[in-house]
Amino acid sequence: MAEVQNNRHWISIGWAATLLGCALWTYGYFVGGSPSIFDWTAIAPHWIAEYLPNWQAEVGLALTLLGSIPVYYAQIKDYRKSK
Repeated sequence: MAEVQNNRHWISIGWAATLLGCALWTYGYFVGGSPSIFDWTAIAPHWIAEYLPNWQAEVGLALTLLGSIPVYYAQIKDYRKSK
């Protein structure tokens, strides 16, 4: 039972990080003004540079992607145990 509670805890943290990242990316995408961490126009196609215009959008996207790890980790762990 403790393992289920622990998984729920991590899943809740993952969803919170995903939602926070989505909100931060949305804010960064629609409110400009601050520079990017990376120079996306030099290292990627132009549409990526438009998708990540400032550091808020970059951090938001990273949080969104990293927040999915705890959400799906329990399923991956269970899948590996079943093999």
